[in-house]
Amino acid sequence: MINKSSKKKTVLVLEDERPLLEAINAKLEKSGFRVITARSVEQAFNAKLGKKSLGVITIRSIEQALMYLESLEKVDAIWLDHHLFGKEDGLDFVKKFKANGGRWNRVPVFVVSNAASPETIKSYITSGVSKYYVKSDHRLDEIIKDIKSFLDHPKEQSARSANPKKAKNTPH
Repeated sequence: MINKSSKKKTVLVLEDERPLLEAINAKLEKSGFRVITARSVEQAFNAKLGKKSLGVITIRSIEQALMYLESLEKVDAIWLDHHLFGKEDGLDFVKKFKANGGRWNRVPVFVVSNAASPETIKSYITSGVSKYYVKSDHRLDEIIKDIKSFLDHPKEQSARSANPKKAKNTPH
């Protein structure tokens, strides 16, 4: 018998606001995704897994986080807020995550944040994120539909990633 859950795509969600994290988690699961959640960069990278409610994982260092992510079967996409708990923000996560190379460079990162300064957006785009959404301008359902479409069309994904301006300006 084939386990249907093994075919589900997995999204790692990094969001510091617990009510929003819960809403994102519920909407993604309802849309058929498996979800891993974290409220800080440290949580996203915990090799010494301490799973809590909402699948929240506690992490102590970027190195531990990368070890943890390596141990996962597969993370298909990352939903990332700019403002996170701890010393590091979403941009720190992207830089360290993408610096590892290999398969991590192919994992699409979707930044969903109210940090909307042109400099912040440009920093994310040049660091290799797939898309940047201003939270206040988009509904969760819209973003999830876009992520699902992005993951379902990998050839279009690489074309979007190769053209950061297009990725940023693509209607979300």
